Amino acid sequence: MRKIVLGFCCLMLSLGTAHARELQPYRGGATPPLVLHDLNGKLHDLQDYRGRVVLINFWATWCPPCRAEMPSMRRLNEKLAGRPFTILTVDMAETPQEVSAFLTEVNLDFTVLMDRDGKALKQWKVFAFPTSFLVDPEGKIRYAVFGTTEWDEAEAVAKVNELLPAQIK
Repeated sequence: MRKIVLGFCCLMLSLGTAHARELQPYRGGATPPLVLHDLNGKLHDLQDYRGRVVLINFWATWCPPCRAEMPSMRRLNEKLAGRPFTILTVDMAETPQEVSAFLTEVNLDFTVLMDRDGKALKQWKVFAFPTSFLVDPEGKIRYAVFGTTEWDEAEAVAKVNELLPAQIK
């Protein structure tokens, strides 16, 4: 039932989005905790990424808009190679096998955190997929987008760059 409801939210969001959405300043309050295991069982805590800009993307393999934006995330990651930038994707309630098969199919090597029980989804108030947040080096959410965006286009890259420490730009 959860997949049906979330799939409906994903579908409705994609139907209402003829083009990529822009990152908007985040006004949702304090950054929630994010402590989850990755596909290999390693524990990741957002606190450990202080000093880096972090793109957090909530997604699922069964969500067409999520799948569509992944290549632009890969290109953004390549553009920012060597800079203090990390992509953490959070998969909702799928098996490691489902996620691994998808990553192999589309040739992605992002860190995928597994939100098996939906706790992170609730804490971050994610109501549709994909939903993404840009977190600054101090650990504060600065931008959010509810829906797809082209992560490697000039506007998104500029917003990531503005969050990078001054000496890195």
